[in-house]
Amino acid sequence: MKHCPIAATLGTLGRKWALTVLRDIAFFPGASFTLILRNNPGLRQRTLSLRLRQLASEELIEKRPPTSESKRGSYRLTEKGLQVWPILATLVQYGVQNHPDVVFADRRPRNIEDVFPNSTGLMLGRFATPRTKNASRASPS
Repeated sequence: MKHCPIAATLGTLGRKWALTVLRDIAFFPGASFTLILRNNPGLRQRTLSLRLRQLASEELIEKRPPTSESKRGSYRLTEKGLQVWPILATLVQYGVQNHPDVVFADRRPRNIEDVFPNSTGLMLGRFATPRTKNASRASPS
């Protein structure tokens, strides 16, 4: 379908490793290149470098310079990148409910509130706030 917003989004987020790299940057503040590489078995350094450059060029992430605490730079989500939180939260919710055999040792499904009890606002972003009259009118009936 021409001009499809889902296809446009998948052009960036649908690239191999993009969502897991964003997950690490979102869920591990100050994520370094090494941490991201370690969290993703099978991800090669060259691929990670390429993905980080692409995500930065899309203005979803930015690299922070080394600090006195860390000799290596780290990555963080930009304002635009923060819009990915609800997408990641939805994937977490789907995974904990529909793939508990892979996610949890006890193989028991859970809700996102069980896994992240104090982070609903962060995980859902603007979707966690009450809708305004204009927003409710725009939603399908």
